[in-house]
Amino acid sequence: MRIQKQVWGVVLFGAVLGMSAPAARGQDAPANGPETVMATYRVKPAEIDPFLKMMPEYWGALRERNMVIPAPHILLRGEENGKPIVVEILSWREHGIPDDVPPAIQAYWDRMNAMVEARDGHKGIEFPEMTIVPVKDSRSM
Repeated sequence: MRIQKQVWGVVLFGAVLGMSAPAARGQDAPANGPETVMATYRVKPAEIDPFLKMMPEYWGALRERNMVIPAPHILLRGEENGKPIVVEILSWREHGIPDDVPPAIQAYWDRMNAMVEARDGHKGIEFPEMTIVPVKDSRSM
């Protein structure tokens, strides 16, 4: 529960500050538009340092191939029942991009899968599609 509050706090904080973010694919968005996801990685305790070290390399590989939109990109670290958890919020440039990735990106995904574990009824990696909700500062109303 604590990690959810941290994630939503960062998302809302960014929205209040006016962070420009692409619209996620919602009911009315085209299938070829951006897709925002919240990836949750349940990292094995012994793998947390190598996992975090790999993440900037992974992000660089995605950016180099123009697969993602630069913002929003948020990486959070926390604990879930005493074990490490990493949450990443990112937007794929187009909805179908993660369905057909180049071998170099698949290699990162293979490494990630080896560093995570299923836990408390959840898969080691979960990445539901999310919708960015604009939040207006009540002071400006």
